[in-house]
Amino acid sequence: MNRILLFTLILNSFFFNALAQISHTDSSIFIPSLGANYAFHVVGGDMANTFGNHHAVGTDLTFKFKNQIILGLGFEYYFSDHVLNQDSYFQDIKNSKGYIIDGNGMYAEVFLYERGFNLQGFAGYQFHFWSPNPNSGPFIQVGFGFMQYHVRIENPGFTAPQIKDNYLKMYDRLTNGSSISQFIGYRFLGNKNLTNFYLGIEFTQAFTQNRRSYNADFTDQNLKQQLDLLAAFKVGWIIPFYNKAPKAYYYY
Repeated sequence: MNRILLFTLILNSFFFNALAQISHTDSSIFIPSLGANYAFHVVGGDMANTFGNHHAVGTDLTFKFKNQIILGLGFEYYFSDHVLNQDSYFQDIKNSKGYIIDGNGMYAEVFLYERGFNLQGFAGYQFHFWSPNPNSGPFIQVGFGFMQYHVRIENPGFTAPQIKDNYLKMYDRLTNGSSISQFIGYRFLGNKNLTNFYLGIEFTQAFTQNRRSYNADFTDQNLKQQLDLLAAFKVGWIIPFYNKAPKAYYYY
């Protein structure tokens, strides 16, 4: 009986020691993580008729499984002051000198900005060549989701009633639709949380349409579907959540 108990204790000790030795540095493991990222987007397609290149900041929730499959959800927020053809805006409410007159009889200050977002679910695969451990290395992802953007119109002090409240909707060119993306990058998971990052190149295609029933600056309100293209360099910081084996075991 004592020999059986001793043998069982030895097996249990070996098993728990093996578990304690499993880590992201020597084995492929399940790793949930949160990320924060920055990207610079080069704009193409129909979107390039309205906006120039823009910046984006975002976050993502990622699950990397033992079999190297990646699943997750990502969000990006677009912003820029590079709005094209600004002289063509507000043609119906400008005076002969090209200015909007505010409620005080003064020239109104009006600023135009790009604002938008892209929300996508994604799936991919994590390779582990050219890597210091089985959970680092090149990876690929494809995403499917929803993109929306518009022209943000700012009038300090809201002094011009012509571009206030619901009137803004006639000029903001609200556009949205489905989006797909492809990402090729490299992920590094170090021994400490502060040394975890990824970087890569992302391509996005969005099938969008202007959603305003009336656009004051457009002569043709029968707006067709657009193809918007984005190419970006993206870099992100990762916060992984590792399952830690207990440091001590008790036998009864």
